[in-house]
Amino acid sequence: MQINKAALEIFDFTSSLAVYSEHELNVGDQHIQEYISSHVVKALKDPGARTGILHEGSPMRKRLEAYQNGDVSFVTLAKEIGEKFFEYMKQTTEGVVIDSIICEAVTDTTYICILLCQAHDAFTHQLFSEEDGTLATELVPHKAVLPMPSQKLRSFAAINCRDFSVRLFEPKGEYDGESCYILADKVLQFGTDQSSRDTVKKVKSIVDKVAQAHESDGIVELTTAKSMIAKNAEVSDTVDPVRIVEEVFKSNPIQQEAAKKALAEQDMMRPLPVNRDFAVKVGEHHKIKTDTGIEISFPVEYMKNRDFIEIKTNDDGTLRIELKNINKIVNK
Repeated sequence: MQINKAALEIFDFTSSLAVYSEHELNVGDQHIQEYISSHVVKALKDPGARTGILHEGSPMRKRLEAYQNGDVSFVTLAKEIGEKFFEYMKQTTEGVVIDSIICEAVTDTTYICILLCQAHDAFTHQLFSEEDGTLATELVPHKAVLPMPSQKLRSFAAINCRDFSVRLFEPKGEYDGESCYILADKVLQFGTDQSSRDTVKKVKSIVDKVAQAHESDGIVELTTAKSMIAKNAEVSDTVDPVRIVEEVFKSNPIQQEAAKKALAEQDMMRPLPVNRDFAVKVGEHHKIKTDTGIEISFPVEYMKNRDFIEIKTNDDGTLRIELKNINKIVNK
């Protein structure tokens, strides 16, 4: 990840003050380069990000095209984005300080990224000399400290400059009595698909509910669904919920139709974008908890191999779980 250009803007919503820099940040400074690029790399992989596209004719796409053509400078573009953001946020945001970093980031393609960093209070130390020549230390409060690269940004948007697709995450807010997303609905003005996390969560929930509604504990069905999601992610960046429920409930047409009806109600009767790394991770393990308080986590593929784990029904209707071929147990 290379950061070619960046501009920093300061929004103090405690005093409704906005500061727009007339100069770019010095991205040649290694610390600045690493700070911004670390946040961008992490945010691009966030499974909670939603996706969409800036369609032809949209105001933001026109400004980005003007920037690409050299008709608008980077600082001007950053200021325009910041002004639009501040216009909406000042009516909805509590008394906080948010620093906006607009940057041009390059990997396999070029992105214009918007990083909204909510500042917080922190402390550091200070060393000073007393009048008698002795040394003393004290804690010093610092206002408006930005999130570390290991921490999540408040909001993030990355616009692909080649096809104008967008990856974005942000908290929902309220503007003029309307619940909305400020960046997606107001600043960028585009619709989004649900996030990878939401897609996978809804598929799992539908499979589980349908299975349990038809006198099943849902374990086999859920592990099958998770395995399919993970294997599909090895070759595709979309997931087809319809194909998953057809396979999971292939031996029971009634369950299959019930699952498809639930998908239709969630507007999921089509392939949906999914973060491949996240989807693969989802399919690694499955966790169950018994009504006696016992929790077990095991690799998903073990449900297809009775040499390792097997769930059986006793004569009295209770269940028993058999773990097999164990050579060693480690306390954790």
